Amino acid sequence: MKKTIFWVVIAIIVIGGIWYGVNKQPKEQGVIKIGVLADLSGDYVSLFRGVPRGVEFAVEDLRKEIGREIKLIIEDQKSCDAKETATIMNKFIGVDKVDLVIGGTCSNTTLVAAPIAEQTKTIMISPASSAPSVSNSGEYIFRTYISDLLRAKEAAKLAYELGKRRMAIFTDLSNDAQIELAKGGREKFTELGGMIVAEEEITKGDTDFRTQLAKIKNSNPDCLYLSITAPNQIALVAKQAKELGLNVQLIVPHETVEDPNVLQIAGKTIEGLIYVMPGNPPDTQKYQELKRRYKEKYSEEEMPSYTTESYDAVTLAVKAILASNGTKEDIKNKLFEVSKSYNGVSGNVTFDENGDVTKSVMFKTIKNGQFVPYTE
Repeated sequence: MKKTIFWVVIAIIVIGGIWYGVNKQPKEQGVIKIGVLADLSGDYVSLFRGVPRGVEFAVEDLRKEIGREIKLIIEDQKSCDAKETATIMNKFIGVDKVDLVIGGTCSNTTLVAAPIAEQTKTIMISPASSAPSVSNSGEYIFRTYISDLLRAKEAAKLAYELGKRRMAIFTDLSNDAQIELAKGGREKFTELGGMIVAEEEITKGDTDFRTQLAKIKNSNPDCLYLSITAPNQIALVAKQAKELGLNVQLIVPHETVEDPNVLQIAGKTIEGLIYVMPGNPPDTQKYQELKRRYKEKYSEEEMPSYTTESYDAVTLAVKAILASNGTKEDIKNKLFEVSKSYNGVSGNVTFDENGDVTKSVMFKTIKNGQFVPYTE
C-alpha cells in the first residue's frame, strides 16, 4: 500500500512538472528584454523616427559592453493612439515579460501606459513626453526629456519681450502635453501683462482650420501661439493663416516643427515662425560619434529629435538592471543612483525625485527654408 502511495505521489509530481513546464513561460535567463513604444505608421512616423533608432544604437553598444543578450520588442502605437498603446503595454508585460519599456512618445500615450507600468512595477522611461502631469504619474515612470512648464513659460516670455501684447492660442486637444503647454503659455503671458484675445481648438486628424483662423483674425491678435503636435497641422495652420491675411508672429512651444514635411506643406508661408526646444546637447566626443554613425546608417545630415534621449534612456535602464539585485524595486532605486554619474549623449540626465530631468531651452526659427537658431 505504501509503495502504491509512493508511486502515485511520484506520478503526480512528474505530471505536474510536465504541465508546469509546458504551460509556464519562464523568463529567458540572462536576456534583458526591452519593449519599445514606437510610431511606425501614421502622421508621426517622421517626427518620432529617432526613438527606435536611438534605442537600436544603444543596444548595439550595450551588447558589446556587457556581454549579455538584449532582446528588443518594438511595437507600433500608430502615431500616439492611446488604445493601441494600452494593448501593447499589456502584451509587453503579460506575454513578452519585458524588463523595461521605452516610451511613450506623445504624453497621452505615456499617461495611458503609466498605470499599467506602475501596477506591475515595470520601469518605463519616455524619451519624448513632456506634459507636466507625467511627473506625477508613478514611482516607476521616468523621462529623459524636459517637462513642458519651462518651455511654455519661455515661449510666452519671448512673445512679450518681442512687444506682443495680444495673443491668440490654438490648442491640440488630442494631446495632454499640448493642453498643458497652452495653459502654461496662457498663464505666463497674462502674468507678464499680456492679453489672451482668442482661443481655438483642434484635434488629431483635422486639416481645415479656416473657420477657427477667421475667428482669431477678428480678435486682432499680434501673435499666434500654436500648441499643436502634428507637424503637418502646424504647416497647414501657417499656410491657411496666410491665405486669410492673418499676418502675425507664429510661436510654437515645441520642436515638432522641425520636420521636413512642414517645409514641404507650408513653403514660404511658415517663414519667421519661432519655436522652442531643449538646449543643444553637449558637443562631446560621444555625441559626435553617435551623430557620425547615424549619418552613415541613415544618410541624414542631422540626427532627428529624441535619438539621443532614447539612447540615454536605454543605457541608463540597462545599467540600473546590472547594478541591482534583480528585484523591480531595486532596479528603480538603482536608476536614480546610476543617473548621477552617467554622462549622457543628450546632456544632463540626473533624475530628480519625480523621475524628471532638467535641461536648458533654446529658440529656433525658420529662415530661408532652414531651421536655424533664433537671434533677436
